[in-house]
Amino acid sequence: MTGEGVPPGLVVGVDGGTSALRATAWAASTAARRHKPLLLVTAMDPPTPYGTGIGMPPDHFLEMETKGRAWLDRARSTAERAGGPAEIGTELVIGGATATLAERAQHAACTVIGGHAPQSHGGRLGAVATGLMGHVPCPVAIVRWTRETEQPPEGGPVVVGVDGSPTSVEAVVVAYEEAALRGAPLIAVHAASGSRRGLFHHHAEGPWGEGETAEAITLAERLAGMREWYPEVEVERVVTRDAPRDALLGYARSAQLLVVGSTGHRELSGRLLGSTSHALARSAPCPLLVVPRGTRPEPQRSRSRRREKTGP
Repeated sequence: MTGEGVPPGLVVGVDGGTSALRATAWAASTAARRHKPLLLVTAMDPPTPYGTGIGMPPDHFLEMETKGRAWLDRARSTAERAGGPAEIGTELVIGGATATLAERAQHAACTVIGGHAPQSHGGRLGAVATGLMGHVPCPVAIVRWTRETEQPPEGGPVVVGVDGSPTSVEAVVVAYEEAALRGAPLIAVHAASGSRRGLFHHHAEGPWGEGETAEAITLAERLAGMREWYPEVEVERVVTRDAPRDALLGYARSAQLLVVGSTGHRELSGRLLGSTSHALARSAPCPLLVVPRGTRPEPQRSRSRRREKTGP
């Protein structure tokens, strides 16, 4: 293992592919906004019948190291072009990507991986994403978009999925924080139960039915108190009878970031990945930030105010 000694803020998995470079660009700009260091990690796991690296000739490891360092150099250049933070570290590890990133995620603010082009509902989710989402204590970002560029997408709102779960509350805090840092509006989407389909906005004309009113109240409760910390964030509240995945995908088409919890209403618990976040990880057309249960984020404004009261 080799590294530059930079404590990880955001950790990015680098594998030499275009999707990893796009993830690096997104992570670099995000780390700069958050004033966090960036750690680029390449994990190379030589396949052998006796275990990692056992029985491999020494020159093979040299070739792997040369290739891995070339990947990291290119990723560093990408991060610098994207306006990354002052602290950008690199680390080359001989071992599996999932295990390596999961270990780095234990003390990271966010773990970032690249995603391939959006797939159909029946598409498969990558092994690294499956191994990280719902299994590490920090948010996991899966970065994909269709633009032919290594630069992260700019403009558009931040979209957050809201339900009645504790994880949803945590996702809301993260979404407000991201919207404030990006100077973007926030769309909070609550998918209600029911067989009829259609959207019911908080500003819709005409009376609402009892069910829509109750769902709107639920959404308002989930967002309560956030305006005090983020008065500059413009918020649109949406209640829909569409399935959560369909509703969020619809808004994600024009978004720069989609934020969801990893477990929640009608989703699996424990170590199993929730059905909605799992489906979105396969098909979201914009970067997806999955917030795990127990993240317990704190609004940035509250941290700033506490420093003002207590001093440096």
